[in-house]
Formats: sequence, structure tokens, C-alpha cells
Amino acid sequence: MDKKDAIDFLKKHQPMPDDKNLSKDVITKYNEIREYFLTNPDEDCIPLFLNSFGERDGFGVYQLIEGLIAKFKKNHVMPHLLKALESHYRSIRYWNASIASSFPSEELFEPLKKMLFENDVDIRYASITAIAQLALSGIKCNEVIDVLEDALSRETGDDISEFIQEVIDDIKSSN
Repeated sequence: MDKKDAIDFLKKHQPMPDDKNLSKDVITKYNEIREYFLTNPDEDCIPLFLNSFGERDGFGVYQLIEGLIAKFKKNHVMPHLLKALESHYRSIRYWNASIASSFPSEELFEPLKKMLFENDVDIRYASITAIAQLALSGIKCNEVIDVLEDALSRETGDDISEFIQEVIDDIKSSN
């Protein structure tokens, strides 16, 4: 495999098929490409991976993408991450909210804040975790607490309400 083959594959899979339509051959190739870029880092793969997530978990491979993306400098990842957080694909927004936890930056506050109020509970969980990382990294602590308290006041699910309260308490105790 070379860079051209890897990039071509990723360009053709924006995003990957959902798990029920994802063949073993395609996800195996996707994982091989992830491994290729782990040993041959190239910034060209960043936006392609960030926009490649199909519905579900890619049979366990999607969560490994964060490890690859984490190898790149924040200033190379951030423009692509910000764009991916605005994707019209639910799966891309979800996985990028998860990845955002590894790249705490003030730029992420507004898109993550918006995601706290999405209908999708998984996206809300991921955005809570990511926005908490901002505060725990000393970024917009008071604003994060305020927006989480607002989210808590609107939340109807018991489990996620409990999670939000725990996160608020953790942030307050770390300051």
C-alpha cells in the first residue's frame, strides 16, 4: 500500500457505510490504512479520517482513529475537527465530539455547546465529555459550568442528568 492508494480509498468512503452494510473486506482495508498512517504520518489523512465515520462503530475500528489523529499537532487537526463537528452526518459529529476531548481548545467551545442540545443522546454524552475537558484544561471554566447547568436544566433523561451533575461537580472541585 502507498499513500495514493490509502488516500483514494478514504476519498471513496466519505463516510464509510453503516455497520449493517459494511463488509469485512472494507473495514479490514480501512484498518490497514489506519495502520499505514500510524507508521507513515501524513496530514492529508486528517480530514479524510475525521469525515469517514459511518453509523455505529465500524466493528470496533472507529475508536482507534482517535489514536491516529492524536499523533498530529493540534493546529493541523483543529480546522478539520471544527468542520467535522458541523457535519450533517450524525455519526461524524458523534465521533468527532469524542475526538475533541483529546484536543481541548477554546475554538471548540461553541460547536460543543451547540451539540449539548442535540436530540441524539450519544452526541450529548460525547459533547459533555469534550466540553468538560475544556474546563479541566483551564479553558472557559465558568462558561462551561454555565452551559452544563443550562443543559442539566433542560435534560429529561435521568442517566444523562446524573452524568452532567457529576461532570459539573468534578469541574468545580478541580478549580
